[in-house]
Amino acid sequence: MANIQTVGVCGLGQMGAAVAVCFKRAGYRVLAWNHNPARPESLYATAARMETWLDEHCGHATDTRGVIEVQAGLDALDEEADVILDCIVEDMVLKVALFSRFPGARDRNAIFVTTTSGLSITEMGQESGCGHLLAGTHFWNPPHLMPLVEVIRGNQTPDWVMDTVCELVTSIGKTPVRVNRDVPGFIGNRLLHALWREAISLVDRDIATPEDIDLVARLTFGLRLPVVGPLENMDLVGLDLIERIHQYLLDDIADNHGPSKYLSERVRHRHLGMKTGQGFYDWEMRSGAELIERRDKQIVRQLSYLKELEEQQQNS
Repeated sequence: MANIQTVGVCGLGQMGAAVAVCFKRAGYRVLAWNHNPARPESLYATAARMETWLDEHCGHATDTRGVIEVQAGLDALDEEADVILDCIVEDMVLKVALFSRFPGARDRNAIFVTTTSGLSITEMGQESGCGHLLAGTHFWNPPHLMPLVEVIRGNQTPDWVMDTVCELVTSIGKTPVRVNRDVPGFIGNRLLHALWREAISLVDRDIATPEDIDLVARLTFGLRLPVVGPLENMDLVGLDLIERIHQYLLDDIADNHGPSKYLSERVRHRHLGMKTGQGFYDWEMRSGAELIERRDKQIVRQLSYLKELEEQQQNS
């Protein structure tokens, strides 16, 4: 890890900008590039706003030596970056094309990292020719606050790359989780989309309103999840009881192997959620900004509690 000082971040949207700030606040030199020349001009202002929020709610940066340097092209990243971190749009063709633009970094054995919610790391490595240097990462939104990053091994990813990327994630204050098999959705999104599939089905079957379904999730198992994970919870309940419940419940749970007709119909009518004003909720009557602000402050409160809990366990 001592030889990693410069991180090249490609793509400066919501994910890339936040990830760049995370590395900067951990003391790294960040070379930031975006295909749209207009966005880098606003990155400094975006980063400053994000850092001010973090300073106020999470404390100041652990290392003040970090810096973000916006780049007009990729030459500096290809020649100087110890890590090439892809944060561009979730598109396999575009990500493969991006990695092919770093022959110098590949010759130097720089580490290649892609941020993705579920694309195949194996396929990306094979198509780009950098599979022997590539690992996947799944940062969760909002990436500057969420403490966990999934680190995914492709079929060609060697141990030293996995080890280094996990150390890199740790160095920016995140908790790495190793995903040892490259499966679609990795760990978190497989769990999350199973929940979403059932929530959509409950609405479609007119079993409850979106408001009440969300209320059940938030005020029941959602309250336990920061401390008790699903497998821990099953052990607490008893696996014999879980087995008995599964004997009658699983047959009635949604098991569609593609988008539900209900979801596709809403998409067809451009009821896409907050960005179009209508989804499961009427966003003309709700404030997305206020919801996001409440979400972020609650994440900070939960992280503070978990830190206190960890300290108590270490001292006990």
